[in-house]
Amino acid sequence: MKNYIYLMVFVLFACQAKQKETATMVSVSILPQQYFVEQLAGDLLHINVLVPPGSSPHNYSVLPSQMKDLARSKVWLQIGLLTFEEAWKDKFAEINKDLSIVNCSEGIVPIAGIECEEEGHDHEHEHAEAFDPHSWLAPADVKIIAQNTLKALKTNFPEHATTFESNYSRFITKIDSLSAHIDRKLSPLANRHILIFHPALGYYARQFKLEQTPLELDGKEPSPKHMKTIVDLARSQNIKVIFIQKEFDAENALQLSREIGGEVMTIDPLDYDWEKQMLDITEKIATQK
Repeated sequence: MKNYIYLMVFVLFACQAKQKETATMVSVSILPQQYFVEQLAGDLLHINVLVPPGSSPHNYSVLPSQMKDLARSKVWLQIGLLTFEEAWKDKFAEINKDLSIVNCSEGIVPIAGIECEEEGHDHEHEHAEAFDPHSWLAPADVKIIAQNTLKALKTNFPEHATTFESNYSRFITKIDSLSAHIDRKLSPLANRHILIFHPALGYYARQFKLEQTPLELDGKEPSPKHMKTIVDLARSQNIKVIFIQKEFDAENALQLSREIGGEVMTIDPLDYDWEKQMLDITEKIATQK
């Protein structure tokens, strides 16, 4: 009898815990968004990240566990402009009829691109995008993402609106401080060019008045002709650093670095710790004199 009572108590608490988790579940597209939501919500919400660590938005394939969490999410916070978001939107809406879908890049002026694939792309599945999706890599644009996130959280979890507002104000102050730090760090740079394998730093470059030159052309590895153009540019501008995302094969970047007597530096645009990654990218750019 005693064991039966213990079992009933356990089941009751488990059901209550599950109901609580369901009532506070949010889905986001990429890891940096988990960081953004946590800046506003702390530990008030459960966060389901669709593209987990080590995975790529381009090769995204939903896992059964993610589908379960998506089915009980109140809101899906899209980063916006990622191909998989549009491809899966109808399916996710079918699974969860009450799901609120929010484009958190709404209001950001998008950067046009001929080919804007996400990190870790597969050349057998190229796709032309109208716009670069990497809006989360510029602090000024993250302020807009944070504002859209705040609005969505307040709408779906009004009982925590005061906490969200207070945390949002602190986060905006942190972002402004980060932007000022990056400005100071980059202001001495005479060379404002960035060489990068895949064009992920377009929004960052726009904010901090840099010029991004990718090795890729239309999402493809550089041809010998394009490689020569890049080598000539690097030599004329005395560029010694080539950036590459950790998901990419570094062979072409290494080849270019040997041509110009430079070095390859790895960045991680999909890092969960957004602020730390922004500081890391800035420190590496600042090594160029």
